Amino acid sequence: MNEERTLAEETGVESPIWDTIEDTHKCYNTCLKYIISNCEEKSYLFVACHNYDSIQLAKDLMEQNNITDERVRFGQLKGFSDQLTGMLAQQNYKVYKYLPFGPTETVMPYLIRRGQESK
Repeated sequence: MNEERTLAEETGVESPIWDTIEDTHKCYNTCLKYIISNCEEKSYLFVACHNYDSIQLAKDLMEQNNITDERVRFGQLKGFSDQLTGMLAQQNYKVYKYLPFGPTETVMPYLIRRGQESK
């Protein structure tokens, strides 16, 4: 995250990183509301999220918009938010865990960043 901010500053562009985790969640939830409220009958949605409140919001919006769980999938990074994955699975939602793979020099910075974001 720091690297993105530094690069943005050096190149004179706006940082792609929100200043606070609350701002990040607010942006995510705003986008989630827009997407779910504009889903068409044949639309499918993959909610990639580690935030309990955002997952609850997605479930509530699905109910309000008569979107069945067959059209929506949830996913989390393997090793992150396993309790949410289990909760969703117990509620009969389709849930996936994803596992980044590739050269260590490519994967490790990603995993470190995700760990920093989860603090």
